[in-house]
Amino acid sequence: MSSKRATSANDSAADSTGEPSVGRDSAAKVVLRRGRARPLWFGHPWVYASAIERVEGKVEPGCMVSLLDHDDRFIGRGMYNPRSQIPVRLVTRTDEPVDAAFFVRQIRAAHAFRAVLALPSSTTTAYRCVNSEGDRLPGLVIDVFGDGVSLQVSTLGMALWREEIANAIDEVLAPKTIFEVAAGSFAEVEGFAAETRVMRGESRAQVACQEDGILLAAEPLQGQKTGLFLDQRPSRMAVGKLVAANPKKSARVLDCYAYAGGFSLQAARGGAAEITAVDTSARAVSRIEAHAKANGAAIRAVEADTFRFLETATPRSYDLVVIDPPKFARARKDLEAAMKGYERLSTLALTACAPGAVLVTCSCSQNVGMDDFERILAAGARQAARQVTVFDRLGPGSDHPLPPGFTEGQYLKVLFAYVT
Repeated sequence: MSSKRATSANDSAADSTGEPSVGRDSAAKVVLRRGRARPLWFGHPWVYASAIERVEGKVEPGCMVSLLDHDDRFIGRGMYNPRSQIPVRLVTRTDEPVDAAFFVRQIRAAHAFRAVLALPSSTTTAYRCVNSEGDRLPGLVIDVFGDGVSLQVSTLGMALWREEIANAIDEVLAPKTIFEVAAGSFAEVEGFAAETRVMRGESRAQVACQEDGILLAAEPLQGQKTGLFLDQRPSRMAVGKLVAANPKKSARVLDCYAYAGGFSLQAARGGAAEITAVDTSARAVSRIEAHAKANGAAIRAVEADTFRFLETATPRSYDLVVIDPPKFARARKDLEAAMKGYERLSTLALTACAPGAVLVTCSCSQNVGMDDFERILAAGARQAARQVTVFDRLGPGSDHPLPPGFTEGQYLKVLFAYVT
């Protein structure tokens, strides 16, 4: 679908009275097979194709439909896309219209929840305001960076409501700039066009913000994710506290796949004497150096492949090692290769750890569970002839909520291990 066609779909989705037509909302019903409604009744937000018995009424890809169980009991309303393996994603458990006012209510509710979490605060102005299914807006992410907002849509249903979503963001958050960050392969699979752009407001490449008092610059137009990796805030803060508690025991820090340098900046503030941040991207290295300068931190940024860097690193030379790689297993078919990659990375990282060091190892691969990830660490320890004790397990911050039982959304795993 071209961007021009996507705009037309929005424009033609209202009749002369201004009410949504079948293009975005409909009276169609999706009825589940017998015995397939139980996960939905207990809060799961997705309907897989194999669970659907029939579709009743006129329906177009991306529009809203009502979901019924086999006995015609109403479950909720959701976005329908027959080309997806997840044809229905629930947005509400109430039999209500989905319109512009609906998005204002939902985003306002999500914003109110972040206020309960003390976000934003005087020291943290970078946070997630809408976390897709966790805020009952599947396929929508809204990240706040100071006075800028990044939105990203990954479903056709949300793409058809982009302008209304932007209006709601303006009303609830009143940012100076709204960026749209393309969802890449998701847009292709779902069947809509997406581009990274300044959607509204002041045109700029960077947005100043803070995380736990550390000065940062988000880059929605050129950076990864929506501008910064916000989900790792708890782990970065935990690293800062570890170093501050005993800086002499964390004097030499290695931060691999460092991206914007968040772990390194926390270690520097905690009092680490020697910090090396490694990333394969020249742009990331420049960002680390800029962030270090802005925060008065001494960080040596190295442009290198992490595997190659660790293979030539002096064994047992670092007191704290952070490994935060990109997703290794994007699909189930990648799992075997990903497990081998994680194990090799664990072995190399543990070899670089001094006796009494702390290893912080991360996986953002949803297909790799926490149990699998711990087994990978154990296998790496065996290969490196080291002993490890896991003393903490973390995931995304509280501004990344999920519905209960929605294991598909549990992607980030972080292990803190003591190495001897």
